[in-house]
Amino acid sequence: MMTYTKYEPSEKLSSFVVCYFIWESEIKEELLVQSPPSGYNGLVFNYSDPYWAYQSIKQKEEVPLAFASGQFTSNYHLEIKGKIGIIGVVLNPPSLYNLLGFNMAALVNKRLNLVHLLGEMALKIHLKINMATEAEAKINILEDFLSGYLVTAQSKQSIIDNTIDFIDQNCGMVSIEEVLTKFKFSRRYLEKKFLEKVGISPKLYARIKRFSYLSNIVANSKKIDWQDIVFENGFHDQSHLVKDYKAFNQMSPSHYHQKHRELIRFIEN
Repeated sequence: MMTYTKYEPSEKLSSFVVCYFIWESEIKEELLVQSPPSGYNGLVFNYSDPYWAYQSIKQKEEVPLAFASGQFTSNYHLEIKGKIGIIGVVLNPPSLYNLLGFNMAALVNKRLNLVHLLGEMALKIHLKINMATEAEAKINILEDFLSGYLVTAQSKQSIIDNTIDFIDQNCGMVSIEEVLTKFKFSRRYLEKKFLEKVGISPKLYARIKRFSYLSNIVANSKKIDWQDIVFENGFHDQSHLVKDYKAFNQMSPSHYHQKHRELIRFIEN
């Protein structure tokens, strides 16, 4: 049985970090895991066997031992076999920019090697994680690392962070016109700052957040009333729902529901 455990961040980092996670297991036969876009970013360190990832099979590549990832605009697949030992940080959309100053447009649909982004610092963190034997110790290494950038991150928070929170709080079901009316700035300013802090347009981000919210409902429900889903999530009709789902997840909502329910058998939270 796989173990996938989430850990809460410290209060001081809670504005930037959604959670930490540790995923450990040993798999004899190859396992294919697919994940839809979530709207979050990540820092991930692998301390066990290598694994592969792709959005299109033509793009299949071995995942770096330590990487940063930005916004994914469609689902991706992981191919895993052997021993799993992965620790990661799930971050709010502007956090990689605020904390580490990363170019977020360059991270869209990418897993960039942290050594290329942070240099020797990434190697030191990875070594510490490899040497730590307890989960709490591994989490503390990441907490300490991120805490070192806290003052810088707080100074970079702006009204754009508030617009992201507003979209999140409404599960992506908000128009850009509503955002502009509420925060009283121009569309050009909003789009420029979103590209800087998130890497994608505010409209696309809102669509991803609505899709992520919907996917969570679908994944964790045994039975689905698709008409209720359409009505409650702001779709024009069921064909609009299917079109959006295929755009982000390359499969129909019902197919995803079936596949994810099967995956739950393998992963114990």
